[in-house]
Amino acid sequence: MQLVGIYVWQGKAFLPVKAQIASGPFMDIEPVYVAELNPIELVNAMEKVIAAGHPRLPDPTREEVRLQKSPTLRATKARSWKALARTGACYTIEWNGSKILIDMSRLDAQGRWEYDPQKKRSLPVDTPLQMIADIILQDVQSRPEVMG
Repeated sequence: MQLVGIYVWQGKAFLPVKAQIASGPFMDIEPVYVAELNPIELVNAMEKVIAAGHPRLPDPTREEVRLQKSPTLRATKARSWKALARTGACYTIEWNGSKILIDMSRLDAQGRWEYDPQKKRSLPVDTPLQMIADIILQDVQSRPEVMG
């Protein structure tokens, strides 16, 4: 499985490398690639994240989790995840072997990101990154709040 996360905030896309921790979940790690919101830069950043793969990390302790500042929040300079969600968007692209799934965020009642089932896209596994970037950029254009 391959996973790419894209956070859009203040007119830019932020793409962290995703590590997989021992218990299974993925977490954002350095580096975080920053791209302008155009197809060429977005595809270049996605290629870098894909090339980095998913480093394996041990499960962090509770103390490590508590003290760790997200590399995504550092890169965006957002004060919190809630601030990022309020005027940003989140996209997840998953290659699971048989298809590509694109999830797009919306806000829940508490102002946090959740994935919008109405916007979920399923594509053939051989879909080019250019087409995936176009789908994401089309959604970004429908969200004036993320342009900063």
